[in-house]
Amino acid sequence: MNYNDNTKGTKNSGNLNAAAKFIKDAFTIDFDKPLTIKNQFMILFVTLFISTFLFTIVYFVHNAGVPSGNAEPVSNKPGTTQVEKTESKPESRTESKPQESSKSESSYNGTLKNLTTVKKDHDEVYNGDLILVNKDYACHHDGEETVSLLDVKTDTYVVSDASVRVNESIVDTVNNMFDDFYNIYGESRVMIACGYRSSSLQQELFDAETADKGEEQAEEWVAPPGYSEHQTGLVMDLDLMVEDGIDGIDYDGQGIYSWINENCYKYGFILRYLEGKEKITGYEYEPWHFRYVGVPAACYITQNSITLEEYMDKIQKSGVNNPLVIKDNGKVWYTYYVKANENGETDVPVPVNYEYTISGDNCDGFIVTAEIS
Repeated sequence: MNYNDNTKGTKNSGNLNAAAKFIKDAFTIDFDKPLTIKNQFMILFVTLFISTFLFTIVYFVHNAGVPSGNAEPVSNKPGTTQVEKTESKPESRTESKPQESSKSESSYNGTLKNLTTVKKDHDEVYNGDLILVNKDYACHHDGEETVSLLDVKTDTYVVSDASVRVNESIVDTVNNMFDDFYNIYGESRVMIACGYRSSSLQQELFDAETADKGEEQAEEWVAPPGYSEHQTGLVMDLDLMVEDGIDGIDYDGQGIYSWINENCYKYGFILRYLEGKEKITGYEYEPWHFRYVGVPAACYITQNSITLEEYMDKIQKSGVNNPLVIKDNGKVWYTYYVKANENGETDVPVPVNYEYTISGDNCDGFIVTAEIS
């Protein structure tokens, strides 16, 4: 094959000369004469070329350094790692019921790694908002921290008399709940008929009920002295005040008052003796008997329609490395059980970076509840 094709080279040279002449003639424009078709074509071509060039420059300058799509910029802080962002569906919830707990609780194992310990004496297993008092576990307190509710209550509810007392630690919670109920319904007839009840008064009530119905029947409604939740100061029985303001009628949690039963968990209260749970609690259904256990426990108990006894059984199976996870309306708590030493102090592991509470269970251990978010 002959790579020195002079004929082909001559043709290419002629084509280039013709193209150069065309461009020269197109740009040699005499605006005093009518524009030729070649002049008009080149003006249009150059205008489009310049416009496209300027648009391209502006586009790249404007978008320089901006990530595409919805990606977030990478942090320049030392020690940070870019994490792929995934979308999640929002959890649905109703106004009156808490959200359900996470079903994949085991996925949270090992999250509480930054721990320290606090020392607790054995007798402290009998203290705290989560102490279980029933026919098997006696109350070890008798009104030491109670105050007269009549002296500290708001005007949104009533109390039967000055003898109605509760633990000072729950006064604000009681006031807030009935303030909120009043602000919604404008109703202030809810009456706290009973709070703390001493062991001696419980003895009188139990003896009177026994004389009237016999001991077996009495025990279905009245706790034996020393075994009543009322002795904790964390309980309140509700009535509704009648028009004359002298006496009350039984509270059943119906009508507008159902709001109290459905929302009390938000304030740390539970309906203690549930219908259908009589064999577990040992008492008949009492729609008027509310017990304070703290917001996390109240959320879980309400979400799962269980009793305090069942909650305590659940907690005892949850250690610091596999805590029970409680979730409600954006809040997350980890709670776990630590068995107490029978003699001396117990080193209770607690998180360093989160707020927490420690309550005794009134038996043989401690319950730690940490607020994660």
